[in-house]
Amino acid sequence: MSMSMTQRPFAVNLKFSIKPERRDDFLSLMKENQVKTLETEAAALQHVVGEDITEPNTFYLHEQFTSEQGFIDHRDTPHVSDWIQFRNSDPFTNGGEPIYHFYFGTHEAEKVPIRSAFCLHVELCIKPEVRDAFLEVIENNQKGSNSDVEPLCLQYVYGENKDTPNTFVFHEEYAGDNGGKEGFDFHATTPHFVEWETFASTNPFTKPPVVDFFKTL
Repeated sequence: MSMSMTQRPFAVNLKFSIKPERRDDFLSLMKENQVKTLETEAAALQHVVGEDITEPNTFYLHEQFTSEQGFIDHRDTPHVSDWIQFRNSDPFTNGGEPIYHFYFGTHEAEKVPIRSAFCLHVELCIKPEVRDAFLEVIENNQKGSNSDVEPLCLQYVYGENKDTPNTFVFHEEYAGDNGGKEGFDFHATTPHFVEWETFASTNPFTKPPVVDFFKTL
């Protein structure tokens, strides 16, 4: 499934930490939510559930829909009602309450199956005066990552936070050995990533980047 760039997918990145004693309840609920979202919602393109590689019970979600309206409709489904009920039952650790990022991707929409991957969520807050230079570098990074140059890169998508100008949010997925980390390690050696590192060394940020690593469940 593909769409024109005038109908960019609407995406959500989410991070939270669950109390250990609520882990099993969460996993059962969220895996059912994942399947029902993809099987029953026509606008649902992708639903990723993953756990931090170093912090047990810290989880990440990435969801994509054909439009923002698709996400609004998603929130009215019975399986999301189950999530809201769980969310309101005090399942989060102190300081582990959900952090949301909403954004429109720059990529064409496509249906993505549930799959194993090594993933990143990244938040970059860019100085307004270097915005154009940042976009040029990051578009090149995305193009190289999603090309034949990186056969182990499953996905590299990003967009600007819909509520915070110059805050850019990323979701990346890699395959290969060591749970997919092989793909990310190769990504870090590519010319387009080196170009990004050179740009990042020029202090273009208004606050330090946030980079989270996780594996899908």
